[in-house]
Amino acid sequence: MKKGERMEHPPRSATWTPETIRRFWNYTSQKKSIEGEYFSFQVGDALVSLLQRVNAIKGGARVLDFGCGPGFLLEKFLRAGSFCCGFDFSDDSVTSVNQRFKNLKNWEGAVSSTTLPTPFDGALFDIVTCIETLEHLLDEMIPPTLGEIARLLKQDGIVLFTTPYTEDIEARSVYCPFCDNVFHPVQHVRSFDENTLRQLLEQHGFEVLMCRSMDLFELQRNKTSGRPGIKSLGRYWFNRIVDVVFPVRIDGTGYHAPRVSGGPNLCAIARKRNR
Repeated sequence: MKKGERMEHPPRSATWTPETIRRFWNYTSQKKSIEGEYFSFQVGDALVSLLQRVNAIKGGARVLDFGCGPGFLLEKFLRAGSFCCGFDFSDDSVTSVNQRFKNLKNWEGAVSSTTLPTPFDGALFDIVTCIETLEHLLDEMIPPTLGEIARLLKQDGIVLFTTPYTEDIEARSVYCPFCDNVFHPVQHVRSFDENTLRQLLEQHGFEVLMCRSMDLFELQRNKTSGRPGIKSLGRYWFNRIVDVVFPVRIDGTGYHAPRVSGGPNLCAIARKRNR
């Protein structure tokens, strides 16, 4: 296209399918150069900290990371002594994570499947994490995914969901001149705020204990973007001390939320609703 020349017609919006999503993440999982862009790589410590605040992480807890990718969050749980499993729709991701942890005694394996349910037994896990996954799912994938997470979670178990907060999908889209399609660069297809995520989880049998926007990078002590400055470290430790002295209770439960600024991350902690 020459300078100043306009397109003859507007580009098409790419239509994601289960197969194209699978191919996208199989390719992405093999690119070592972008490992640092995975959300759980960047804020894994902050995610573990959230679960510690609801007393979910106990010795010998069994953990499933649903949408585990290369396993960066699982590595944190394994180091803490949890018994861990992973699931991902990308078979290449699962191959990589199984190879990575194969010699760890508390690693119980990851599986991949194009359909649900997973091969895991029901009511097996104390903790299920679903990190930056819901925004990638097609409409028809949402009900079986949430139903499967509920099936896998113990009655007193805890599930942690995260998504981007009120992301403008269209603004972040990029154009491919080869296929004349517009698409989100990391395959997001939906956006959530506190109300829409809470309503979705409640519709699928979860009791939502906390759902709020926050800056997880503020809660992360060791930021991957570099060593945090003195001001950032001071804010981090001040908030952690205040957390202990004046804990913020969640909805009248024994759980408490961290003091952290609102931000680009939407986090929900939930448990199965009593039947």
